[in-house]
Amino acid sequence: MLPTRKAPGTDHIKAEMLKPISTDLSHLLSWFFSLCCQWSYVPSLWRHAQVYPIFKKGDPSLPSNYRPISLTSVFRKLLELSLAPWLASVSPRLDLAQGGFRPRRSALDQALCLHELMQSYYRRSHRFPVVAFLDIKSAYDTVDRRVIWDALSRSGAGSSPCLPLLVHLFDDVSVSVLVSNHSSAPFSPVTGVLQGSVLSPHLYSVYINTLPSLLRQVAAPATHLVPSSGSADAGMVPVNSLLFADDVAVIGSAKSVKEMLKLLCGAQPPHFLVIILWFNPTKPLWYFPPFGRQVRIPWYAVRQDWSLCCFGASSSVSWCYSTDGYS
Repeated sequence: MLPTRKAPGTDHIKAEMLKPISTDLSHLLSWFFSLCCQWSYVPSLWRHAQVYPIFKKGDPSLPSNYRPISLTSVFRKLLELSLAPWLASVSPRLDLAQGGFRPRRSALDQALCLHELMQSYYRRSHRFPVVAFLDIKSAYDTVDRRVIWDALSRSGAGSSPCLPLLVHLFDDVSVSVLVSNHSSAPFSPVTGVLQGSVLSPHLYSVYINTLPSLLRQVAAPATHLVPSSGSADAGMVPVNSLLFADDVAVIGSAKSVKEMLKLLCGAQPPHFLVIILWFNPTKPLWYFPPFGRQVRIPWYAVRQDWSLCCFGASSSVSWCYSTDGYS
């Protein structure tokens, strides 16, 4: 169940050590996990993470060019794996615009959906759409966990004893940074979910789940419509945004896209509803027909291009050209 050849936490216990005794250990851990759920408490060692910064690209002297990976106890991971089915059953339903965190759904599928939305927009309006791509800065590290707990409480998890345990696992953590075999003094992060945690991707999906519904408030008239619940008799909703985890693409007319960006970055820092997202102003890529006038959005560098990379897939869109409707 646990992957092998992974770095251990501060207890230095690896999955390979537990597999030979997994049969005998499973009964003991099942009993102990039940106690943890009953008391909403786990050992302090399970709530400590050693964060190892992984260099991504760019200037190695800038901390922002590193991805923090949390090394946690293998027993914490086993507990999180046991909580995962319960968490999936009580979580709000993922918005149809979200392609991440779903089984058998890849970034390439989401890129294909975006291409179909662009074609559908053109067939409806006889104009090419504007598409903006946004990157959420330090997505996992800036999560307000209170939003997640509130969403889970409202979706049916409030009466479960597992919710206080989940809150304890993520709110009462301590972190130390590990660099060149030297560890910093531990500190307690105010925001964020641990990168490397089994449950963090799912918790982040709960956090960002209201973003597409907010953007639908300013959807362009020619936006493609789909059934809200996937069934033919359900109400129709516009799809003017697509997400794959923390990658966001918005699509529509120049006016509607500017309105969507105003919703997201109308204040400093950008925010929507009670959820705060810090968008990275150095990484967004705007694509729109390159003969239009320059679109200017506060806090953002806007770039025009013939080609684009969306959800990890590169594409050429040289068929797009138009000068009408852009300002």
